[in-house]
Amino acid sequence: MELVVLGSGTCVPNLNRSESAYVINAGKHQLLFDCGAGTKRRLADAKIDYRKIDYIFLSHSHNDHINDLPAIIWSYSYFGSPRSRKLNFIGPRGLKEYFRLLLKMLKFKDIVPKINVMEVKNNTIKIDGISIKSAPVPHLHAQNCVAYRIEHKGKAIVYSGDTGYTDKLIKLAKDADLLVLECSNPDELKYSGHLIPKECGEIATRANAKALMLTHFYPEADKPSTRAQARKKYKGKIIIAKDLMRVKI
Repeated sequence: MELVVLGSGTCVPNLNRSESAYVINAGKHQLLFDCGAGTKRRLADAKIDYRKIDYIFLSHSHNDHINDLPAIIWSYSYFGSPRSRKLNFIGPRGLKEYFRLLLKMLKFKDIVPKINVMEVKNNTIKIDGISIKSAPVPHLHAQNCVAYRIEHKGKAIVYSGDTGYTDKLIKLAKDADLLVLECSNPDELKYSGHLIPKECGEIATRANAKALMLTHFYPEADKPSTRAQARKKYKGKIIIAKDLMRVKI
C-alpha cells in the first residue's frame, strides 16, 4: 500500500499545507480520505486521475475535511469525460442528510443516480481484497466522527481524522504499519477534541504502531519541536507529514 498526503493542514490558510486529504493506493483502487479545500488541485499535482477514484471516505463534516466535495462532484458532471461508474461516499451518521441538502442547493440532478452514500460507525467494508474498518472517535462539536483502518495484503494504515484521545482509536490502530494522527497543537496548547504530540506518541506506543505520521497542523504545531514532544512517548519512526509526500508500506 501507499499513502499520498494531499493536504496536511487545517482551516488556517497555508501556502504549503492544503486542508485535510489523503489517498491510499491499495491493489487496483485509489481511496480518497477526506477532501478539504485544495484537494482537486493536489490530486492534479500528485498526478492522480480524479476520474479513477470510486470511493471517498469522510471522517466528519467540518469544512476543512469536506470543502472540495461539491467541486469533485461537479467535476464528474463535465461533459467531456462523463462518469460511467458509481461514485461511493462513506462517512459517519449525518452524511446522507448533508448530501441531500448539497444536491438541493447545487442541483446535481444528472449525476445523482451514479452516487451511492453509506453511513458507518463500527463497520467493515470489503473492496476487492481491501478491508476498511471504521470506529467512532470524539471531536469537538462534530457529534459523528470516525477513524478508519485500511488493510490490504497483511499491511494496515490507520487514519484518525480529527479526534480527542480515546481507547477506541488505540484498539483500531493495534499493530498498524502506519498510524496517521492529527496533531493540531503543541503540548503546551492542549485543546479539547484534538490531539497534541505527547498524546499522539502515547497512542502509537499503546497501539504498538510500527510508524507514526503527524499531520493536520495548526501554525502553533507546525514547528520542529512537535516531533521532539511526540518522541518523549514513542520510540518508533516518526514522520512529519508534508503535502505531496508518499509513504509506502
